[in-house]
Amino acid sequence: MATRRMGVILLLLCFCLCLMPQYAGAASTTDAKEPIVTDRECTLTMSYSYDEAAFADQTVMLYHIADLSADFQYTLTQPFVPSDLILNGIQTNGEWNVIRSTLESYILANDIVPTATAITDESGKVCYLGLKPGLYLASAVTVVQDTFTCFFDSALVSLPGLGVNGLWEYSVAVSAKPAVLPPIEPDETIQFRVVKLWKGDTGRTDRPKSIEVEIFRDGIHHETVVLSEENHWSYNWETKDDGATWNVIERNVPIGYNMTVEQRDTVFVLTNTRIPDDPEKPDTPSKTGDTTNILLYAVIMYVSGTGLILLGILGKRYRHEKTN
Repeated sequence: MATRRMGVILLLLCFCLCLMPQYAGAASTTDAKEPIVTDRECTLTMSYSYDEAAFADQTVMLYHIADLSADFQYTLTQPFVPSDLILNGIQTNGEWNVIRSTLESYILANDIVPTATAITDESGKVCYLGLKPGLYLASAVTVVQDTFTCFFDSALVSLPGLGVNGLWEYSVAVSAKPAVLPPIEPDETIQFRVVKLWKGDTGRTDRPKSIEVEIFRDGIHHETVVLSEENHWSYNWETKDDGATWNVIERNVPIGYNMTVEQRDTVFVLTNTRIPDDPEKPDTPSKTGDTTNILLYAVIMYVSGTGLILLGILGKRYRHEKTN
């Protein structure tokens, strides 16, 4: 019994780690020995498989987010210019995950047409030919099997990729990272939350009094809510846990702000960052608004720590039972 409990806890911990957003990898120019040939065509191959199972007949949509210059500088393509996303200078996977999550919501809210759409073959692969150098987003894929559901998060891929020899590779292959979801329990409910954070506008008096947030369920409008100081810039909703995919987006982002969306488990964090009047002056995080993103990291650390403690207790009990 103790061994079985240990296995269950390990499964839960692994599942939590699998749900952390994944980033497929933008190249780095640190070791590049040559400039990028911007008029050379690229090829992208993506694989969708789990264990020994390859998933055929899965639709994967590809979006061309930004063009890439010879010295590795991104410029947003026309459909994404209104997003005002800053892509250059990003250094961590965490920052890229925020960009990815924001792009997902932006594409959904603005009905952006994919650059290309392909269906996985018998080996679980899709191949896109004739792509321009740049940053691309591949859509999420959910595969429902008889005994499990396999979820592949959306992925950002930069083309071309930088090889170990410092030369640019214009044919890139990526294996999408799967997360195996547990069976859905009937009549179970789940609670979601959206919160608004404000950054870089401390001391200013022109912050909007409220914002509108549109909530999507499986890509379809679910409801529009208003966030303000009266509801502490947050909103909760409870729904049946049926495996639906939820997204949120802020409508009519106020002038002078840059908006990003970050999803952490069942919490969506909308951050409006004030575009500084002086570009050389760093932004200072505002102390108003919600700090749920910080609390979420604390919760994750708490859950992980609790799991390790339980593993230790059960392991000790198991050894004791085995000895006796």
